[in-house]
Amino acid sequence: MTGGGSLHSIGERANIERMRIPVIVTAALLATALVACGGDSESDPTAEPSQPTTAAGNPTTVAPVDTNTSFVALVDLATFNQQTLFDGAGAWDGWFEANGQAVNVLVTGAGVPPRTVRIGLDGSVLADSTEELQTRVTDDGAARAFGGRDANGQTFRTTLEVDGALVELEGETTTLPLGFSPTGEQLLSYTGIPAASGEAAISFTVHNLDGSVSVTFTNRLSATSGSVSLATWSPTGNFIATVGLDGTIAHDTRTGEKFLGPSVGSTEWSPTEDALLIVAGPNELQLIQFPELDAVSFDVSTTNITSSFDPSGRVVTVSFLSKGLTRVFDATTGEQLVEFGGLVEPFDMIGFEPVIMTDAGLAAVIQNAPGCGGVLVIHPELIARGQCLQGTNPRWAPDASALSLTRDTEIIVVQMATLTEHIAASSVPTEGTGTLARWNSTGTHLLLEWPWGGGSWTDSLP
Repeated sequence: MTGGGSLHSIGERANIERMRIPVIVTAALLATALVACGGDSESDPTAEPSQPTTAAGNPTTVAPVDTNTSFVALVDLATFNQQTLFDGAGAWDGWFEANGQAVNVLVTGAGVPPRTVRIGLDGSVLADSTEELQTRVTDDGAARAFGGRDANGQTFRTTLEVDGALVELEGETTTLPLGFSPTGEQLLSYTGIPAASGEAAISFTVHNLDGSVSVTFTNRLSATSGSVSLATWSPTGNFIATVGLDGTIAHDTRTGEKFLGPSVGSTEWSPTEDALLIVAGPNELQLIQFPELDAVSFDVSTTNITSSFDPSGRVVTVSFLSKGLTRVFDATTGEQLVEFGGLVEPFDMIGFEPVIMTDAGLAAVIQNAPGCGGVLVIHPELIARGQCLQGTNPRWAPDASALSLTRDTEIIVVQMATLTEHIAASSVPTEGTGTLARWNSTGTHLLLEWPWGGGSWTDSLP
C-alpha cells in the first residue's frame, strides 16, 4: 500500500496459520537493527561473498537478445537449465499462477491482437488463444476461467470450466475474470459500465462454481486513476475489498452487505485473516478485522509511505520514502519491532515481499542503506548481522532461504545459509530497469522478464 492516494493490490494469498512472534525472534530483530542503523557489527557488512558458480554441465546462458525487442525466459533451479519462452518484438508481461505450476504471458504488439499464452514448467504450451486473454485457475486445478473477445472481436466474455466441463453462467457474462476466491469456490469477474462525467465505473460479479450469481456490486473511480486491481479477496473468501470515490469498502460475498466507508485505504488484506490495512489519518495506519471491525493501530506518519504485510501476516513493513528509512511492526499489537536506515523498495513492486518473518527471525533486503552501495541483506542464517551484496532487483525465494538479484548481465541466486552464489542466467539485457527474476510459489523456478515496469497487477493472481 502506498500513502497519499496511490494504492495497490497484493492479490490473493495462501491462507496460512497466524503465529505470534516469540520473544527470541523479537530479540533477533533488535539485533539486526544495529547494523542497518549504523551500529557496531561483529563483521564487515561490505565483505563480498564467494564468487558465483554455475551447475556443471548445465547451460546458463541466454542467447543474446536484441535490445529493441522483449523476452521472457524460465529457469529450472534444480538444474539451472533455461528456456527462452518469448524473444521478439512486442510487450510481454509474465506471471506465475498461484500454485506455481504454470506461467501466463500476455503477448501484445503493433497490429497483433493481445492474447495470453499459458505455459507449463516444462515449456509446453497449454493454451494460446485470443479467446483466453485472461486465464485464471484454482489452486487444485479443478476450475478454470478464461476471458477473451467474441467471434466478432468486439465484446469480452467470461467462460467457466469446472472438471473439464463448461458451466453456463447466469447474469452478466460480457466480462473478464479477475480471480477465484482463495477457497476456489467462487469467481470474481468485472466489466466497465457507463459513468458520470469525469468518473469511471466497474461492475463486479461473483459467480458460484455452478454458474449462479452470489452477489454483484459497483465501484466508482476517477476516470484518470481507475484500476480493476483495486478489488481483492480476503483470505477466507468471505469479503472483497474495493477502493474508489466512495472510499474503502469491504463487500460480503455471501450477503452483499457493505462495511467501512469513506476513508483513504487500500485493498491490502492480511495474508492470514480477514483484516484490511487502511490509512485512518495523517499519523495512523489501522488493521481492521472483519466482521467485528476491531482495529490495531500503527502510530506512523502516513505521508509518502509504502506499506505491506510479510507472507506470514505477522509483521507490517512501512517505508518512509522521503526520510529514507524503514520500520517493521508487529501486526498483532502494532508495536514497532525494528527500524532500518534505507528503503525496502524504491517503489512499489506488486507481489513482492522484501521483508519476511521466518521461524528463525527476520529476513529483509534494504536498498540505499548507509555504507552499502548495493543491497543490504538481513537474515538469521548470516553470521554477520548484515551483508552487503552487489546487484539490483533483489527477490526472496518464498521461504527466504535464497535471494535472486541482477548483477550486470547475470541473474545470481544466493543461498543464505552459506552465501554461495550460482549463476542462473547470463547475457540478460541490462537496459532500463534491467532483467527481473520472479520466483514461483514453490521456489523451484525463476521467470525472467525484460523489459519490466515495476510489476503488473496480475503478478499475484491465479
